[in-house]
Amino acid sequence: MYKMMIVDDEPLVRLAMHHLIDWQALHIKIVCEAGDGVEGLALLKTRSDVDLLLVDIQMPRMNGIELLKALNDPGLPKRPIPIILSAYSDYSYVREAFLLGAMDYIVKVDMDEEHIIPVITKAVEELMRLGDVSIREEMGQAEKQLVQQSDKDALLHRLLDFDPKEDTGLFEQWLLSANGLLNETNEIAIVIQIARGIDTTKLHGFIQQTIQSVLHEMSILHEMVRREAGEYVLLCAFPHDRSESAIRAHIHSLLTMVQTRLLQYVNASISVGISDLANGCRHWPRLYQQAKQLAAKSYFAGLGKLFYRESATQSSGVKDKGDHALWDDLKAGRLVLLQVMKHPDESQWILEYELLEKRLHHASQEPPDRLRAFFVDVLWELGAVLYAKGIRLEEVQPTSHNPFDEIKQMETLEETQQYVKQLLQRAHSAIHGNSLMNAVRYSPSIANAKKFLDLHYREEINQSLISEMVGVSESYLSKQFVKEVGCNFIHYLTKLRIEEAKQLLEKGIKISDISERIGYLNPEHFSRIFKKMTGFSPKAYRESLGRE
Repeated sequence: MYKMMIVDDEPLVRLAMHHLIDWQALHIKIVCEAGDGVEGLALLKTRSDVDLLLVDIQMPRMNGIELLKALNDPGLPKRPIPIILSAYSDYSYVREAFLLGAMDYIVKVDMDEEHIIPVITKAVEELMRLGDVSIREEMGQAEKQLVQQSDKDALLHRLLDFDPKEDTGLFEQWLLSANGLLNETNEIAIVIQIARGIDTTKLHGFIQQTIQSVLHEMSILHEMVRREAGEYVLLCAFPHDRSESAIRAHIHSLLTMVQTRLLQYVNASISVGISDLANGCRHWPRLYQQAKQLAAKSYFAGLGKLFYRESATQSSGVKDKGDHALWDDLKAGRLVLLQVMKHPDESQWILEYELLEKRLHHASQEPPDRLRAFFVDVLWELGAVLYAKGIRLEEVQPTSHNPFDEIKQMETLEETQQYVKQLLQRAHSAIHGNSLMNAVRYSPSIANAKKFLDLHYREEINQSLISEMVGVSESYLSKQFVKEVGCNFIHYLTKLRIEEAKQLLEKGIKISDISERIGYLNPEHFSRIFKKMTGFSPKAYRESLGRE
């Protein structure tokens, strides 16, 4: 195994690097880390086993460039191959890093498998060429293991899709040939669904590694398979637990840890369905379907929740109607709503839409995709009303995205209802020639959040407080803010603060006073943020203006 050291002043970056990549598959082991160049150099002077150095450019005390220069010290036991971590604004430093012997660089915002693996593979090939360690035979063995894992995944997919009712004898025969599958007591299926707004194609390796690492940490007997984009199935067994309450305690700890890490590293919310207990692998297809249906409950209850079997019968105090009666009511409500859109009094369509929302509360046992299809029908019929007035649906959409695609990507019923209400409001204004169409395209909740930030950015503010103030969920605010404003909540807040800091620096105010005035109690933290946003320290920025 090649040995690697990480040098970065951000603990979260160092922690994330441990889990972003399956380092073992690349024959790399992270053996040590440091918070700045001084610590890194001190470690290198005492170790002769570091082959690769992953080093950040911007660090306090000794930055990455200074550390690369120090690697030429003949007193070092070994000179590792350096790879640079940089921000987009660091390109001048990156050029200097190459002159000092850096192998390659990774931009921090692109820290995923697609961008990291080619760089690391290139470094490993260079180490092999230099003859530091010969691992060709090991790599061949690793490829063989990947093929075996692929075969196992195919087997698991086949198992979960199997319907034993069709041919019980064939199912029993197939199970006998399925070597290596869990066939224990106290088996349970767990379906983890990643929020739709997350690009799981790029982050799949990291997500899978995060889940696997927690399973191993807790010593849970399991198989894991990715069914589709954003859906991960865990087949777990607890043969040594004697009670369901003990098993649930293990599962709760497992999933809480997974959720915390995914939120922390990639801002990914999850919903989770957890099946009944059963014994023997013949039950896996049924347990999987049950867990999948439970995970879909997040559309009605919100993300970040665990759904057990009792969730299937829980309701919000509203009794579900029969299937035909429910959809007849919804269709009738939809037709009335589209009719009153033609009336100039907007209170009429608002009243009908609120009645329609109440009817939708009866649909909590319906598949989310059926509800999404219902809203797509609303859009089609609204499009026809607009077309009769010479208006296209695209002219009134609240965001720059296709409204039909937006509906299909909505995480929750609440989010969907709010989006459609925005669309109806803009459509009604367009139909009746009101001035709303000339306004900036911010939804009421995002407009209120943005206005509050613009006025109170100097104060202690967090996303939870804002979401409660504007009356939407935190996950909805986070996702919608990026869509409408073009950057996330924290970045927008930081930009406001840094812009004021620039003005205060021009006035000659002390840096420590500026820090406190714009909401940063720690001047050193303020200086780091300022440098990351502008490329200059506050002092250097002031000097660039010709001030002492």
